[in-house]
Amino acid sequence: MSVRIAIGAIVRTLGGPATYGRELVAALTARQPAGIEYVVLTDGPEAFDGTGAEVCHVPLGNAYAQVVWDHALVPAAVRRMRADLYHGTKNTLPLMLPCPSVVTIHDLAVYEHPKTFAALQRWHLRTHLPFAARRARAIVTVSEHAGRDLRARFPDVADKVRVVPNGVGRGFRRVQDAHQLATFRSRHGLGSGPLVAYLGTLQPRKNVELLAAAFGRLAAVVPEAELVLAGRIRPGYKPSLPSERVRLIGPLPDDELASFYSSASVLVSPSLYEGFGLTLLEAMACGCPVIALRRSAVPEVVGDAAALLDEAREDELAALLRRVLTEPGFADGLRARGVERAGQYSWERAAEAVESVYREAIASFPS
Repeated sequence: MSVRIAIGAIVRTLGGPATYGRELVAALTARQPAGIEYVVLTDGPEAFDGTGAEVCHVPLGNAYAQVVWDHALVPAAVRRMRADLYHGTKNTLPLMLPCPSVVTIHDLAVYEHPKTFAALQRWHLRTHLPFAARRARAIVTVSEHAGRDLRARFPDVADKVRVVPNGVGRGFRRVQDAHQLATFRSRHGLGSGPLVAYLGTLQPRKNVELLAAAFGRLAAVVPEAELVLAGRIRPGYKPSLPSERVRLIGPLPDDELASFYSSASVLVSPSLYEGFGLTLLEAMACGCPVIALRRSAVPEVVGDAAALLDEAREDELAALLRRVLTEPGFADGLRARGVERAGQYSWERAAEAVESVYREAIASFPS
């Protein structure tokens, strides 16, 4: 007799958890496991076309409606789909579930940098994340750093934490087609010079204003360079950015990401806190040098394949940018190590480990 596992995956709100849900489901269903049936509860059914999962549409009005989605719509869908186990992939679990559960907690940024969250999101996470950690049969987290944070803050659930690193999608490879890259630049109004790139939600803890200030110091050195910021701006946040040579191009569809990374001369993440840092590995897989801060999970994920700053200092970041843009040997070394490092992460490996977590949870069911 098969066990039905429902996976809650919010995918229309761009970010790491959306990529996680989409890629994990695809890799899990590709394994065709004996004795397990998968059903996905999602706001974006189209993201799971072609997977082996049964798909149940659970609408989400906007990013701030996750409270209703989690605690009202998902439990009803779990009952309707007759699930035996539920996996919440975005930090929380419903209060009233008719079955046992597993939760993925990506990080504890809401505790480390609470002011970078909108008030409703902050309340939701700080209220329900501890509940989810205690309710779940197992807690999946995406880095050793996040696992240590969880064990330290919630010691009573330490024995339930399972670290399963994210993967890198197979589509992240260097784009060699010059026409495709030129088309990407033209579509987004970018020039032909070097691109200093950032990808992610624009919000205070991501520190994009530091990046813009450091980039401004390069005007005399690399006057043809542009700073391109891709991603949504968190509602209510208005970053102070210069207009000259800085391009905000908004969120990018998945099929443009490899072109974005391949067009960039360097990807910079001055983020103060990351539970993993998926964009760094994606950039590396596409042969793009990476600069980041030696903070949170970043050193664990990138190893020696990125240029890491010990402090969030404008002058030091500007100096590293200058090296990458003007010293071909330095940039080439980062590219080579980055491709090798990114190759160590796969969603297939992640899915195998998560399936083991499911089987562990299933084994604890009453006979």
